[in-house]
Parts: sequence; structure tokens; C-alpha cells
Amino acid sequence: MLKEILSEKKLFIFDIDGTITDTEPLHRQSYDRTLRTLCPGQTMEHEEFLKNYVGSSETVIYKRMKELRGIDFDDELFFKTRIEKLFEIVREKGLETAPFYKQLERLFPHRKFIALTSQRTSVLDRFRELVDYGKIEEFISVADKPYGKKEVLADTVKYLGYKQEECVIFEDYSKTLRAAMENRVYAVGVRHTLNALTDDDCDALIDIDKEI
Repeated sequence: MLKEILSEKKLFIFDIDGTITDTEPLHRQSYDRTLRTLCPGQTMEHEEFLKNYVGSSETVIYKRMKELRGIDFDDELFFKTRIEKLFEIVREKGLETAPFYKQLERLFPHRKFIALTSQRTSVLDRFRELVDYGKIEEFISVADKPYGKKEVLADTVKYLGYKQEECVIFEDYSKTLRAAMENRVYAVGVRHTLNALTDDDCDALIDIDKEI
């Protein structure tokens, strides 16, 4: 069923973190290592990260951490340290593209693949040096732009050059998936260990460690 629906789409849009690659656990670990380094006595456990921070932007996470924990830190120093810790972990553990993504490359070799990410361009560039993103033709970072994913999904012709009905998005964050459905972009939710997606969040639900 899903393969048949995908065969009708012209543009495949992929989030990167927690979708093409299972990076969310690594992000949690990078926050943990950074807190231990810059804020002694502070840690970031799995359940807390899942409950309060998964899917949020860096800015929102920092604000929320300060409020919930009653701590303060310099945002730029924290970001710089966290990214160094993140790539330290990536080098330790390695990072592979998800099985479903490799399958889509095989099944749909003539479709256009793009990445739509909330990662800062500087961080994305470092990931691109270490990870095989296959046939993605274009990487779009909304972190450095005056608009976000929801705006892109609301006007795909303006931002992506395709009608909404021609697009499918693979995403691990429920709010983005719901925004896609509201705008008639077919939404495929990607489930992993740090999200809790349900069938209500998307048009179709798949697992990051399996094929479709």
C-alpha cells in the first residue's frame, strides 16, 4: 500500500536527525556530556530528553533547560561544546543511513530526494562529511532562515517547486508530520527509541531500523 502511494509522488522530502540516521540517542548523549562538562552535577537522562526536548530547536531546548533546572549558561559556548561532544560520539559509534532510506533509493531511482532539516548549516556540513546521504540532491536548512518547516509545507510550490499533492515527507517529529497532513503533503512518520509516534500523527508509520 505505502509503496503504491509513494510511486505516485514526485518529491521525497527527508528530515535527517532521527529519520535518515538514528541520531537522536547521540544528541541526548551529547547534551549529557556537555552538561557534565559545563554544569557540574547536571546530567541528561533518556526519559527526560524524550519528555521535554526531542523535536525542539536548539534555542527552545536551552530556554527550557534553564527554566526546568534553574541553571544558566552561555548559549554559544554550550552549543559549541555540545557539537564537539556530538561528533566525538559519532566518531566513537559510527552512523549509518536507515534501511528504509536505502530501500527507497533502490525502488525510486528517478525521484527527486531532498533534505529539509532544522540543523544549522555548519553542523549539517560536518554530518555530510561523515554520513552517506545517497541520492539527496539538495540540503535545505531552515535553522539559518526566517522561515521554518511548517512554512515550507504550507507553500511547497514557492519553496520547493512542487505541488503539495506531489510531495511526501519522512519525519520523526509529530508536529511537523501533522503540519504536513494539514497541507496535503503525504506524511510518513519514522519511529525510533526517542519518539512516541502513533498512527494519528501521520498518514503512514515506519521504523527507522527496518525496510518499508
